[in-house]
Amino acid sequence: MTSVLVFGGSFDPVHNGHLSIARQARELTGAAEVWFVPSAIAPLRDHLAAPPEDRLALVQVAVGETPHTRVLDVAIRMGGVSYTAETMDVLRRAYPGDDLAVLVGADAARTLPSWHRATELLARERFVVVNRTGPPALDMDELSNLGFAAESTTLLSVDSPNISASEVRERCAAGQSLAGLVPDAVGALIAASGMYRSNPDDA
Repeated sequence: MTSVLVFGGSFDPVHNGHLSIARQARELTGAAEVWFVPSAIAPLRDHLAAPPEDRLALVQVAVGETPHTRVLDVAIRMGGVSYTAETMDVLRRAYPGDDLAVLVGADAARTLPSWHRATELLARERFVVVNRTGPPALDMDELSNLGFAAESTTLLSVDSPNISASEVRERCAAGQSLAGLVPDAVGALIAASGMYRSNPDDA
């Protein structure tokens, strides 16, 4: 049985903070792999600046040949609004022999009670919740109040670059350097395609 952290999100665009969280979470939990699953349409966002195929391509070049890491297009192939519950349904059918856990940041964890099929998700899935540099930290008491069960929830703290996707988009729109914010391959693809040149929308 392969232990896997399923890391979903809009990745609009993927940046060094995402990659740092994924790497440290895998190391701290001893998971065999991290699977990045970009969303088609984000349920809690009014608008995504880049289309699904572009965001998928950015994650693919960001991950490259990184060991123990995969990029899955399952949510994008499903289309429509990407709900974690439905994505996990598909992954559990496709990979019945793997031990899957949902990897979320503390900021996303605080919104989980409003997610589609939240009660079912909290009852059936294992969660790895990450306190990263920047947002206020969660503790187990707050997680319990949000509905996370102690026996199926792992709380981690990581030292990750305090980067937001909106900051990256704003710098793209202003024609500024992305050095240190995204992998070089991501910056090169964004520059070559003109992505985010006029899309600094907050998120």
